[in-house]
Amino acid sequence: MLKIYKIISLSNLGGKQMSCRYDVALSFCTENEEIVERVYHYLRAEGLLVFYAPAPECQVVLSGKNQREIFYEIFGLGAEFVALFVSCNYVKKRVPMEEASIAIAKHSENGSVIPVYIDGTELPIELLDNKKTNYFSSDNAAEISNHLAQKIKENRRKRDAKDSVSDGKSIVNITDNKAEKQVFIQNVEGSLNF
Repeated sequence: MLKIYKIISLSNLGGKQMSCRYDVALSFCTENEEIVERVYHYLRAEGLLVFYAPAPECQVVLSGKNQREIFYEIFGLGAEFVALFVSCNYVKKRVPMEEASIAIAKHSENGSVIPVYIDGTELPIELLDNKKTNYFSSDNAAEISNHLAQKIKENRRKRDAKDSVSDGKSIVNITDNKAEKQVFIQNVEGSLNF
């Protein structure tokens, strides 16, 4: 039996291949903006795509659009992880609590919401998920950034390992190559008539 290999897709590796636009979205109240801004810069230095509303590149996304719809899109669908910077001021404000509710409603099943307790204040009981261990307590921007970056990178490694395992259909996924294009090859068994 002659084995025929055919290329089933080509994808450009110049940009990130992600279903989400951001690696992490940062939800916070203005009273905590100083620490969150430092976390944003640390995460950007790690090469992560971060939604931080005051950043110029994020202001372009928000400009002239319905803020509620955009925040629903970002905190619900557009970010792989959502970090909630929880403080006494955070839980008192409507917009951050809406962001938290959206994130938890969309992401709580996969554990990609990471509440960061800055001052010991916890989320309201209806938003707590006692089964998850993602809660992190710190007011140090470097510690918070390191924790978030490690979670994201660990998730990426797991996803990449899962994607590179054959699914029984003889599809080979060549990952981490240095080429401009990524090639997926499918093993097709059959015969050729000449």
